[in-house]
Amino acid sequence: MANYAGLIPGKLSLCVGMPVMIQNNIATELCITKGQEAFVYGWQSQSINGSKTLETLFVHLKDLPLVVKLDGLPLNVVPLTKNTVTTTCFLPDDSSVAITCSQTDVLPNFSMTDYASQGKTRTYNVMELKYTRTHQGYYTALSRGTSARGTLILGGFHPSKITGGASGALSQWQIVGKRSSPCLETKGDYSTCHVTYTKR
Repeated sequence: MANYAGLIPGKLSLCVGMPVMIQNNIATELCITKGQEAFVYGWQSQSINGSKTLETLFVHLKDLPLVVKLDGLPLNVVPLTKNTVTTTCFLPDDSSVAITCSQTDVLPNFSMTDYASQGKTRTYNVMELKYTRTHQGYYTALSRGTSARGTLILGGFHPSKITGGASGALSQWQIVGKRSSPCLETKGDYSTCHVTYTKR
């Protein structure tokens, strides 16, 4: 068994243009922050024992509130260097061993949970809502999109989760305020209407 806190990927399969997400606050003044989305621009590597090892990853930051310009690099392209993390693994005989890994703080960003998507905006908003448990999850996923035309739900959804009335504190607000349920309304054609998914 391992202590999974702070784990980094042992291997990153990269290609130019691949979407990635930065996993740590590296330089907040340059918008290199945890959760910032980017695209792979290029990289520098070296060979160790016959295997290529990533040294520096260059990424093009996406949807920034300001322009980032570093000497010798295009606009909004920044370098990410390796971070070293030590993970403690516990063995069946109750002994432990420390494993040290070095890797850049990014992960592939082809999809994310509804929780991780909060605060983000998607021109093309593809969702998988099958395992979304509450109307709050539906709202979070649906509201990431900028238009109904750019919204796509894969595999359908459960109408009862957004038409069955409010629950818990929201239902108490409904009774006290004597107002209709503040849950989502099913307006528009959502059957053909980004990728956001929810963990079970």
